[in-house]
Amino acid sequence: MSRKRTIAILFFDDVNGIDVAGPLEAFASVMLDDGSAAYDVVFWAVDELHVRAESGLAFVADCTMPGRPKADLLIVPGGRGIRQERTLAALAAWLWENSHAFGCIASICTGAYALAEAGLLDGRAVTTHWAFAADLQKRYPAIHVKPDRLFMSDGKIYSSGGVSAGMDLALDLIERDFGAQAAMKVARELVVFLRRTGTQAQFSMPLQMQSMASGKLADIGKWAAHNLHRDLSVEALAARAGLSSRQFSRRFREEFGCPPATYIKRLRLDGARSMLDQGISVFNAARVSGFQSQDGFRRAFEAEFGISPSEYQKRFHPS
Repeated sequence: MSRKRTIAILFFDDVNGIDVAGPLEAFASVMLDDGSAAYDVVFWAVDELHVRAESGLAFVADCTMPGRPKADLLIVPGGRGIRQERTLAALAAWLWENSHAFGCIASICTGAYALAEAGLLDGRAVTTHWAFAADLQKRYPAIHVKPDRLFMSDGKIYSSGGVSAGMDLALDLIERDFGAQAAMKVARELVVFLRRTGTQAQFSMPLQMQSMASGKLADIGKWAAHNLHRDLSVEALAARAGLSSRQFSRRFREEFGCPPATYIKRLRLDGARSMLDQGISVFNAARVSGFQSQDGFRRAFEAEFGISPSEYQKRFHPS
């Protein structure tokens, strides 16, 4: 692996705890070849060193925001505290003064408010939690809010959507720093089924396929994603891979971290969700994605997303 990186994470009262802890756990899971941590992380408070998250979780910063900061990556998390006038003003002034000291700056969720207030997003594209996208755009008309993006980058500025999307951004940054294999290893350790792409919609539980396997299994995974209407049983996939059903199931679980049937079900649900996003009818989405019955599709969709296919389409693809 390449050199150790430094990360600074900002703290303030009423920060979102997952915005901090989620990316932190991902970065802390990366190790260099000598077994040492790949990232050195420091915590800087906007005001008091002892802060409390929205959930009540307590954090202790290493110091307040320094006058001469330096880090490869600065993370600005979200939370209702960042929208409080005093905190927002302090963050914006410090960011405007010191943005040059960082290799890149990443906002998680509503952390984008601080970057926008500092003028760092003028003329740039950014994403945030979908529930705050319209407000962010209205308050800062010089920026270009992309509410449909899970995470994205524009120059040295990175941003992610709501809460858990910060994990996806962290995995993308890990891949940038240390390669795809390092990012995939972290994803498996954190029990992430599949890594999501930044262009994926924020409201998505199953994750689009990444290169989690090699050779035949990678080819099988890609083929299955483009042939959801076909027979994707273990026997059919094993035959295509030239393996016995037992060999295929064992190797598949080793590579993907789940049984083939679980992977295929989530792949089909993700395909159906994408079709619903495009305005395709619930009936056709179920049929093309390989579900044998409408009732089975509805039950599987509700179990995965917590919402019926028809209600999902009403909310996220209004006619």
